[in-house]
Amino acid sequence: MLKRYVHAPAHLFLDDHVYFFTGAVYHKQHLLASDQAKRIFIECLYRFVEKFEWELFEWVVLDNHYHFLCHVNNSENMPKLINSLHKTSAFHIKKIDSIEANPFWYQYWDRCVRSEKHYERTAAYILFNPIKHGYTDQLENYPFSSYHMQRDEDFVRKNLERYKPEDGSEYGEVDDF
Repeated sequence: MLKRYVHAPAHLFLDDHVYFFTGAVYHKQHLLASDQAKRIFIECLYRFVEKFEWELFEWVVLDNHYHFLCHVNNSENMPKLINSLHKTSAFHIKKIDSIEANPFWYQYWDRCVRSEKHYERTAAYILFNPIKHGYTDQLENYPFSSYHMQRDEDFVRKNLERYKPEDGSEYGEVDDF
């Protein structure tokens, strides 16, 4: 079911599908710049993915946005999970880093993954994001992504070798940071 909102992106709700999610900090502020802020966000992400019984595949956290790829069992829980993730992470990050920003998060976008090829391109896009945004020139040097947690190194190596930054152009509207 496609649900449209007046002041937010439309969301497609399909059970038992893989989704690509992106969330942005309000006004593209770098409120996730500290290592501690990124760690808090990652801990919250894992906590809520486990709570809602989703399966997390790839993820990355940058200074003003995040991406993750996840299998969603019950799509009704998508807004609940993201809302919980945003509220909880903002509360703890603001407290630890003494941030006064209100609102903290802007919105989130989701996209249903349509095929194995789309999955592979999206996974590579997520993993390549720290290079795309100039955080590092070697993925192994960026600690705030699932790159370090890979179990299938051939999959990662194959997809990153084939990946070209322009391959992610379908995500340009959600990753213009």
